[in-house]
Amino acid sequence: MFVQGDFIPESGAPESRLFDPADGPLSFTRLRRDVLEAGLGLRVEELILTPAASIAPDRLAGAAVVVLGSNGRRLGGSEVAALNAYLSAGGSVLTYADFQYGPDNWASDNDFLSQYGIEVFPDNFQPRTRITDVFGPHPVITGVRALEVEGISQFRMTPAAQASATILARCAPLTRSGCILQPAELARVLPGDAVGCVFVREFTGGGRLAGVCDRNLFHNGPQKDGTDLGQADNRAFARNLFAWLTRR
Repeated sequence: MFVQGDFIPESGAPESRLFDPADGPLSFTRLRRDVLEAGLGLRVEELILTPAASIAPDRLAGAAVVVLGSNGRRLGGSEVAALNAYLSAGGSVLTYADFQYGPDNWASDNDFLSQYGIEVFPDNFQPRTRITDVFGPHPVITGVRALEVEGISQFRMTPAAQASATILARCAPLTRSGCILQPAELARVLPGDAVGCVFVREFTGGGRLAGVCDRNLFHNGPQKDGTDLGQADNRAFARNLFAWLTRR
């Protein structure tokens, strides 16, 4: 289940939608049809998180994976508790952020991630770049040599978080075009912290958590300046990621 915000960005229409009759370049319809449904045999649902809607235990029950699409509003305490209960019961959660999801949209992800010593940074407004610092072995990156990304929201992980989570890809060095952190975010990186682009964590109860620094790699495309499912090894990565999260 994809949990989406209702923010209308500069493009004039909500982005990252799984069900878009126009198959627009900023939609996820190819991800849904080709990777999730045809490739992995999943049934895809979408929850638009309006002020009147909420993440509740009954909405999460039975979901193979919950994708937090960086919502346009903060998550309430009961919503974080519902996600925690779902994860503790063996569920899987994927999170990512993006500027086009609304002002301070990453704060909703951090409402959930902060308890694990993980913080997602705002969009770094950097141009498209190729990530080749990929680490394994792990099923998520099997056969993945490079990811094409643009305007990324990287993850800061405390030393405690690094003891239980694994960074699978970095945009490095942080001084390189495409990888650069904004000054406010760079100041938050403390000695011993790590900054990553893809991370995974497995919990004792069987739950799985993953984060990706750029939702653009799931887009239909093509785009002039952005990236999409067809660039580099993005499609293989997407299949691996969702296969691992849903235990396919």
